[in-house]
Order: sequence, then structure tokens, then C-alpha cells
Amino acid sequence: MIKNIVFDLGNVIIRWNPDHIVSQYEQDEQMQKQLIAGLFGSLHWQNFDHGTILREDLITHVQQVFTKEYHDTIHDMIHHWHKYAPPITGMEQLVKDLKAQGYKIYLLSNTNIHFDEYKDTIPALQHFDGYYISAQRKLVKPDPAIYHDFLQTFDLIAEECLFIDDLKANVESAISVGIDGYHFDGNVDDLRKYIGSVKA
Repeated sequence: MIKNIVFDLGNVIIRWNPDHIVSQYEQDEQMQKQLIAGLFGSLHWQNFDHGTILREDLITHVQQVFTKEYHDTIHDMIHHWHKYAPPITGMEQLVKDLKAQGYKIYLLSNTNIHFDEYKDTIPALQHFDGYYISAQRKLVKPDPAIYHDFLQTFDLIAEECLFIDDLKANVESAISVGIDGYHFDGNVDDLRKYIGSVKA
């Protein structure tokens, strides 16, 4: 029986779209592509989520790739990207409904250690029972170790959890350790129906 619903953050709770984020800072399409690749598509950004480099180091590494005129933009994007990552429509209501039905709600996200700086700006997260942040544990999805550590951290049983993520590899890895998985495609109604079918 599923007792715990575990959500990813990007493109599940909030809209994660580097193209949109960068477009708020830069209008030139070619430069947009360079900024996306140099920041969000970089190994340094992955390491930031992994908790192996600090934000100041990330800023320094990325700024070195660009001319000085973009240094302030890079600094601001790294600090404030979440301002341009709006909530997924309907997801907060689903979370509230699941809570009312007695489910425990958790977050399992590849994100940086500064999560607390923007957590309160995301309405759905106010209803969660616990947050598992990759950078705090120095583990990232889809490594199976992160799911084992998540279960241990909150003293949960794999078979009693449903994990929801927009990336198929992350879902498959969760399933490999015994957690039920759902590959979210942006359709909240379909997700709601699936949870209802699992409950039934």
C-alpha cells in the first residue's frame, strides 16, 4: 500500500526551463545558447547540485568562460534563477488533496544547498513533510544510492512510496530499489488518476 508520495522539484512542482530563465536576462539568441550551455549545461552546475562545489566557486568558474560584461548577469542568474521557475499549474492543489487523504508528502530533488533561500516562495512545498536535497547529502539521481539514503533518512519502506519525476532514468532507478515510480509528463490530471488507481 502506498503511504508516501515523493515528488521531484523541477518540471514536477515548478517549471524548470533554462531557455526561459536565460531569456529574462539576455535577448540575443546566440548568447542565450552560450549562457545556457556555459551555466545550466555545465559540469560545474552538476557539481553544484552534487554539493561538491560552493556557489561562489560556481560563479567564478562560469564567469571565466564569458567576458566581463556578462559577469553580473551570471551572478544574478545563479542567485535568482528560481524567480523564473513558476509553479506547475494544479500541483499545489493535488498536494493539498493528497495530504487530506492521509499521505505523507516528500521532496527528493537534485538541487543545491541554498534550497532554504527559495523554498518558501514555492506554495506547494509548504505542505510537505520532509525535504531531501541532493547537495546536502552529496548524492544525485539517478544513482540508486540516493534512493536508499532517502528511505533511510525518513525511515520509510520502499514499497510504501511512490516517486514522481519528469526524467525517465530517475524513475527507473527508483523502481530498481523497490519504489513505485511515475514518469510525469506535465499532466497533473493523469497523475491524480494514477495515484487514485494505486490507492484502489
